[in-house]
Amino acid sequence: MTSQILNQKVVWFMKKFLFFSLMVSLLAFASFGCKPDNAATNAGSKPTVQASQNVFAEITDSEKRKVILAKKPERVVVMVPSILNYVDAVGGTIIGRPSSSKASVIPPSMEKAEDVGHVFNINMEKVVGLKPDLVFINAAQHQKFIKMLETNNINSITLQPKTYDETKEALDITGKVYGKSAEAEKLIKTMDEKITATVAKMPKDHKKRIVILHATPSTVTVELENSIAGNAAKMLGFVNIAQGTTAIQGKPEKAPYSIEALVEKDPEIIFITSMGAQDKIEKRLKADVQGNPAYSALTAVKNNKVFILPEDLFLTPPGLRYPDAVELMAKHVFPENFK
Repeated sequence: MTSQILNQKVVWFMKKFLFFSLMVSLLAFASFGCKPDNAATNAGSKPTVQASQNVFAEITDSEKRKVILAKKPERVVVMVPSILNYVDAVGGTIIGRPSSSKASVIPPSMEKAEDVGHVFNINMEKVVGLKPDLVFINAAQHQKFIKMLETNNINSITLQPKTYDETKEALDITGKVYGKSAEAEKLIKTMDEKITATVAKMPKDHKKRIVILHATPSTVTVELENSIAGNAAKMLGFVNIAQGTTAIQGKPEKAPYSIEALVEKDPEIIFITSMGAQDKIEKRLKADVQGNPAYSALTAVKNNKVFILPEDLFLTPPGLRYPDAVELMAKHVFPENFK
């Protein structure tokens, strides 16, 4: 009898033990299945950077690339001349910069930085050798270098400001990179106020018809609203007669020139931007534009409303001088409003 009771107790204990073991296994399996999606559950996989982790800045550049800066950059190389002014304006520092040229003056505070070559011919071996933790690049000239920089664990930010909104965006990004967002916001506010003051002096609903000719030694084109001059004209309320024209492939801010279209739409104002030797520019304009008898019949020509726009404001991005570009264009057309 005692043996039978003992056997019953052993069976009861074994059933309890098996039940407890099964519950533990189920709980462990459920816990494993509920791990966060970003956990590194496989050997060799990399943990995902979480928003809660310390990140200095998250930047979306002009090419819509998301760049995460784990810490404030301390060794910055700028490969775009116009961006030097943005960095200088927010009080940033650099270790490398492009060569100076007629169209791009190096800020005094950056003259001693290492010269990494002309913007169109950057010495990438020198750039990498400087061991930067961030490089500012231009999409048009430097897109091909992004992979090389990534291979060397170097962050890059693409900036290519032409319009006023793109200029403000570039300044905002530069401020974030250097931890100087407040300074960038003040600069943007000042620019906004200057442009607003200029626009306020323009006659209401003037709707002046304009065209912007761009001349090089080899060709003449017209500029659209996404060019520097085109954007400034739009802010001033001018009507660009070239708007809606199909852009030249690879040059979204320019369209083909046509004397027939010029005569048909008869602009009241002609602005001219140019790039290259002045004597060759004048020769090209005479051959393609001024030499045609139809040109003399244009309202703008008859009223002597043809204006040459300076390279430093309308060819190279004016940056913080955008308000100066807008004001200059307005003064050309309505000088009496700016006395």
